[in-house]
Amino acid sequence: MVLETERLILRGWENKDLEPFYQMSSDLVVMEHYPALLTKEDSERFVAKMKIHFEEFGYGLWILEIKNTKEWVGYTGFLNVSFTAPFTPAVEIGWRLNSSFWNRGYATEAAFVCLNYGFERFGFSKIVSFTSVLNTRSESVMKKIGLKKIGSFYHPNLPIKHRLSEHVLYQITSSEWNEQNVFLTDIF
Repeated sequence: MVLETERLILRGWENKDLEPFYQMSSDLVVMEHYPALLTKEDSERFVAKMKIHFEEFGYGLWILEIKNTKEWVGYTGFLNVSFTAPFTPAVEIGWRLNSSFWNRGYATEAAFVCLNYGFERFGFSKIVSFTSVLNTRSESVMKKIGLKKIGSFYHPNLPIKHRLSEHVLYQITSSEWNEQNVFLTDIF
């Protein structure tokens, strides 16, 4: 499955994605708001997990490429939230981009088309997104794509005193999406 925006191609994972994914996920700047850098082995497991997620659910994190140049940008897409919290079960939209592609609107552009696809194709009733309270860049994308802040929580996979433990939680429902984006029915 391939999705497209004006500037991007969103596609499934291929073997050639391992190296750029590893480079991005071992970059201190990119991983500032993640608990740890990924090793080559961690990256291999992540890519294998993404392929399985796509096979099992039909969705996952799509690779982003620049349409004209085929440059590898990062990923955007959906995962099932893997921990128990007051807002689960839920589908999360997320993104991670190579820092050389930050501040160009790519995360917003790709996430916007993913949201539409999630509601239209998969019939999600709601989509959530969350990040460390320190990650204001990611929170800005959440706001730009129409998600609303519904609270905060401490991530159960991190110690309560960890600097990244406190997270903001954003959400959008299918009815909210449809109200905000009535004009999209003619495009997609």
